[in-house]
Amino acid sequence: MSLDDEVVYHPDMKDNDAANGLVCFLSHDRPCGADCMAFTMEKLDGQEYLGQWANCRVLVGLHKGAKHLTILAQVGGQLVKHQADTTRRSQSAPPMPRGPQT
Repeated sequence: MSLDDEVVYHPDMKDNDAANGLVCFLSHDRPCGADCMAFTMEKLDGQEYLGQWANCRVLVGLHKGAKHLTILAQVGGQLVKHQADTTRRSQSAPPMPRGPQT
């Protein structure tokens, strides 16, 4: 049994939901199926786009946006680290202490 075959009980689910038992993540009153405006029949390439959620344009769009934000966060982290390294390298050594030598 895969995750796509499992149906999680939700108190708002109706007995007359779609034959696959899946409902929209936005509203549990709507079945997830081909009659939804966000449903698409074209499958995307890649192992990560398997299952019923890959047919929902809204969820695929959110997934792609999250992937791009992750990449931007990684690049931003690298830039911050590079700037900190540059600042650290440009600092001169602290001055020698003055005063009585013991």
